[in-house]
Amino acid sequence: MKSENHYHFGVALTKIREEAIQLHRRRYLEVGFFQKGEKDLYEQDSLYFVARETTLNQVVGVTRLIFKPIEQLPTIKNFEIYEFDLVQVTKLEKSQLAEMSAFTKLPKHEVSVHLIRTIFHYSKQQGITHWIACIDDRVFRYLNRIFSSIFKEIGVPKVYLGSVTVPCLVDLPKAMKQIKEQRPKLYEFLKEENEQVMEASR
Repeated sequence: MKSENHYHFGVALTKIREEAIQLHRRRYLEVGFFQKGEKDLYEQDSLYFVARETTLNQVVGVTRLIFKPIEQLPTIKNFEIYEFDLVQVTKLEKSQLAEMSAFTKLPKHEVSVHLIRTIFHYSKQQGITHWIACIDDRVFRYLNRIFSSIFKEIGVPKVYLGSVTVPCLVDLPKAMKQIKEQRPKLYEFLKEENEQVMEASR
């Protein structure tokens, strides 16, 4: 794992939250996931998490968790979910499920794994047991390569926000057990808690 010495990871509040939203919008415009002038309908229902480069005091990576009733989450609304998986998802309590979204970073800042660790710890503290997501196919394959295939495809991939996108689900307790068995060093890293991980960014 790359050193965290120059980065701070945490929940984005107040001014940092606005910086996180701006980075998300800018990066998604650059890669064609958003169109100019397009509104993000989920900002107000989202909790943002950031990687902030401390020397420059700049947000360089972002992701978020969207909190809405299950049937109103973007992945459920916009994808054909396999029947078995839809039944399993709808059995979950609202408090157990959040949509992972807006996963992006500036080039040359290798903070993706740290952002995942940050939302993992937040989820564990809050009793969130599952993440649902719709992820660009290339990012989906990258994350599964790093995280030992914990992102499970649960529906029919399609072009969404400008690229082929895969609807998927992470069962967090099962995922951690799988990572512990297959990637013990990664497991220890994900378990690690320190002041940086959950300290709120202001």
